[in-house]
Amino acid sequence: MRIVLVNWAKVWEGASQGGGVNQYVQALALELVKRGHDVVSLSSGTEHSPIAPGQPNPPPSVRRHHDWFGIKVFEVVNSPVLAPSLAQFERPMDEVSCPSLEHEVGRLFDLLRPGVVHFNNLEGFSIGCVSRARAAGARVVFSLHNYATVCPQVYLLQGHRVLCRDFQNGHACATCVKVVPVEEERQKHRTRSFAGATPAQGTTARAAWNELKDALRWMPRSLRAGVRLAKVMIAPERAPMPALPGQAVRTLEDATGQLTVPGETRVLHSPSGDVTLSVGDQRGRSPHLMAELDPPRARDCSLPQYQPLSNEITPEPESSRAPNEYGQRRAAMVEMLSSCDRVLAVSGFVRDKFVSMGVKPSAIRTLPIGSRINRVVALKPELAFAPPAFLRPPVPMGVEQRAVRLLFMGFNNYYKGLGFFADALEGLEPEVLRKLHISVFALEGQTIEWMFRRLEPRLAGLRYGYQYHYHDIPWFCGGRDMVVVPSLWWDNGPQTVFESLACGVPVLGANIGGIPDAVKHGHNGLLFRANDREDLRARLREITSEPWRIDDLRKNVRPPKSIEDHAVEMERVYAGQDEDLKVEVAAGNAAAAARA
Repeated sequence: MRIVLVNWAKVWEGASQGGGVNQYVQALALELVKRGHDVVSLSSGTEHSPIAPGQPNPPPSVRRHHDWFGIKVFEVVNSPVLAPSLAQFERPMDEVSCPSLEHEVGRLFDLLRPGVVHFNNLEGFSIGCVSRARAAGARVVFSLHNYATVCPQVYLLQGHRVLCRDFQNGHACATCVKVVPVEEERQKHRTRSFAGATPAQGTTARAAWNELKDALRWMPRSLRAGVRLAKVMIAPERAPMPALPGQAVRTLEDATGQLTVPGETRVLHSPSGDVTLSVGDQRGRSPHLMAELDPPRARDCSLPQYQPLSNEITPEPESSRAPNEYGQRRAAMVEMLSSCDRVLAVSGFVRDKFVSMGVKPSAIRTLPIGSRINRVVALKPELAFAPPAFLRPPVPMGVEQRAVRLLFMGFNNYYKGLGFFADALEGLEPEVLRKLHISVFALEGQTIEWMFRRLEPRLAGLRYGYQYHYHDIPWFCGGRDMVVVPSLWWDNGPQTVFESLACGVPVLGANIGGIPDAVKHGHNGLLFRANDREDLRARLREITSEPWRIDDLRKNVRPPKSIEDHAVEMERVYAGQDEDLKVEVAAGNAAAAARA
């Protein structure tokens, strides 16, 4: 069977570009090749040709890369629809209809005549591309790994902080996040994509013309240089005097008036009188004294972004406002999903959430993805070793339990909750902190390291790293007691959970999104209320006071579905024979029943 896997990121990049979605697409593509299928990868939205100022954007074109591990690799260059989704936020309707893009993608589909086109994202493409796949005779499958179809900034978090429960027919989207101009984003793509590239043959004539123009300029430049030399010889120039520090003092006002660094000021009140400080004063130790004399205000925990998050699904309220372009975009996306031959939700929560937004229930089903992490662990099983067992009561007098070893791994961004985790730790009592050993491996984690370094003297130990590769995961998990997954959004189905379970490590996770589908509280992990620092602290106090219970959780941990088993399931989906396919996710079924 010829299968086209669609995603905005290039297949060989894996999780480094496109996160867990691209990691999944890569693993599935490689497994389908092993099973004898003709697999095609199609990406779009990130590569754009450089152009001269004032020139129109070149039309999109499909380019073929060299095959990668048996996968035929195609890419749309100069797509009018940018990826990832946030880069396109300014122009939502381009993702609904983009004729030039659809023509070029449709031309490829007509050439390939695939049996199946499996969309794993629509970022970098448009709804019309889905129609062109169907017109080419392909069965259309769409996997919901995130919320990009119904949310142009992907996370369903208004302002990147508060769960979106009412998008007001798109009017809430219009003021949701800071809009980056599409053309500015496109120029970034051009600069990044072609930096240091060798000019193509088509630019030879332009380069020759530019060289000629440069050569013709030598006469005027020479004349100007000669005139300047003559002037200097006749009246030598004096070097300019350096500017003196400060300002001249000529009047009483100059000497006694207020003179602060321009910008925002704060007035500090004290018994000896008020002092005005300039926030922008960077001289010497000014920033340190500012922090000392005017410390940060206590967090206002009544603000929406600090409220605990609920996993409850409720239909959005009716809006009396006519849909704007963002509202029209969502309506078109919901209609597109409902018309697919099969829509796959990676967790029960995701299925119910999209149904609540209007996707036809008969079109969408829950099918958790598989992971190749099982295979990675099997290559070096000795790396994912269990830590020493905790002492069970009664603990002999004078004998101390070892520290509980917690691990965070993944990206450092707001949504993944590393900062929230640090906040929760900061509020723990010293006697609890000294029983915790924390390991953090966070991509782009440099910006938040200081929060953990300030905790380090109070912890039993701290290990902090910034970058890692997929094959590093088993030795990260080796000897760890629990993996912390503190997501702050309706996380569809974080692969960190699967990676933890594959290594035999229980999960300490937020009770949100698809996490409860795989983690059953008190069975193979512990759950806490999402974005509730005190509830996480309560779990941490529990595991440090009765750590032997972690050993009981570990006994119930089972590996996730393998990518090999998942590929067999996907063959059934591609053939339209998945109606009787069993989804064995007990925790997920229980979570779905609870929501019902």
